[in-house]
Amino acid sequence: MEVKILGVGGFENEGLPFNSCLIDGHLLVEAPPDILQSLMRENVALSDIDTIVITHFHGDHCFGLPFLLFNLYLTRNKEEGGRENVPLKLIAPSGLREWMRTILGLAISPEHPYVEWSLSALEAAEIKEGERMKAAGGLWLEFFKAEHSPLTYSIRIGREAEEAPLFIATSDTKWSPRLETLLSNGGRLVLCDSGGRGAFDADTGTRVGTAAEGRPWEGEVHLSPAEIEARVMPLLSPDTQLVATHFGAVPPENGRLRFARNGDIYRI
Repeated sequence: MEVKILGVGGFENEGLPFNSCLIDGHLLVEAPPDILQSLMRENVALSDIDTIVITHFHGDHCFGLPFLLFNLYLTRNKEEGGRENVPLKLIAPSGLREWMRTILGLAISPEHPYVEWSLSALEAAEIKEGERMKAAGGLWLEFFKAEHSPLTYSIRIGREAEEAPLFIATSDTKWSPRLETLLSNGGRLVLCDSGGRGAFDADTGTRVGTAAEGRPWEGEVHLSPAEIEARVMPLLSPDTQLVATHFGAVPPENGRLRFARNGDIYRI
């Protein structure tokens, strides 16, 4: 399996490409506002994408979908044969079709034909926790609720011939027992949310320092790098690669925790 990092930025962001990745060149995880630019920068053809996964309906994960679908609509109708017989699957939380109609209509106009094309040409699949979905290329996907609002899912991805997952993406989350369960069964590569701030107090099991930085609104919405080192790293086997993503500025490498960079490729 090949995992290509398309972007690493979170909602609070100093200009980094937003968080997204590509699996085996055809399964896109997240469609942030700048997804077309990230795909172009990494030389990914739109025609190669057959599956799009959105983990939750926050803007930094999904506001690029109208532009991505519009360009897919143009591409597929211009190509020889229209590519109408090539499946295109969109996987997202409950309320997907209603959300699609709203956001696509706002992006251009509710009457534009690409809105109905998107609703009819795409296979829209709503996520069900714990249910294993088949995807193109012999992949399977499983979803588990993350500690985040609105409804957010972490992802495990594997190959049909193997029971254990090869790749785990936490999506946006703070620490919870759910995360421990998610990471307890396999995963040779873990892509972990690291958008939180503050140090971690091992004695009390809490993160400290956020409010002192004048950021009381942040609370514990995201894992911090310190929490990842203290809570996530001990759960992983020695041969598991752990990579942090979803941050606002390029963080310094501290020798223990590796931070993703745009264009990174991991083969597992």
